Amino acid sequence: MATKDFKLKISEESDLYCPFDPDQEILSEEVIDYFTRVFLNKHRRLHEDYVIRIISDTPVNEARVKAAIQSEFDRQKDDLRFALRRLWVKLFALAALGVAFLALWLFLSSTLETVGVEVVSIMGWVCVWEATSIAVLQRPELHRMLLNIERLTGSEIVFQLAQDPAEADADRE
Repeated sequence: MATKDFKLKISEESDLYCPFDPDQEILSEEVIDYFTRVFLNKHRRLHEDYVIRIISDTPVNEARVKAAIQSEFDRQKDDLRFALRRLWVKLFALAALGVAFLALWLFLSSTLETVGVEVVSIMGWVCVWEATSIAVLQRPELHRMLLNIERLTGSEIVFQLAQDPAEADADRE
């Protein structure tokens, strides 16, 4: 199985955290955006293991960093699950409303010949179309993001001290 490294370079541990959090338990928006851009919004291979490699110029409190990253991933999973639940409710509400409008249209079209009947038909088809759009386009995208964050949650987090360029040259010789 292939392994994919996600590298995050920091100068010191405080670079990871929100500057307004005195307890340093919340990741900064920049770190969250980085994880989102690099991982969540991209299609990833299903059979890849992931390693988050944090490269720091100074030693870090590994337990605290892992807890902060885990907390952020848990928050993102909860947000995505909530968004998926809301999407399902919206999908079923629109589908039911569409079917109701179309049933009303069928009933009214047999007895009346007015423009209002056609408006009811259009409203029904728009609701059904929007429900289909949610089911086919929006829900799979959110589900894919949820699967990605769940896979990332289970990934290994490795800490590494950055080497000075002089030390790296000495190691090569």
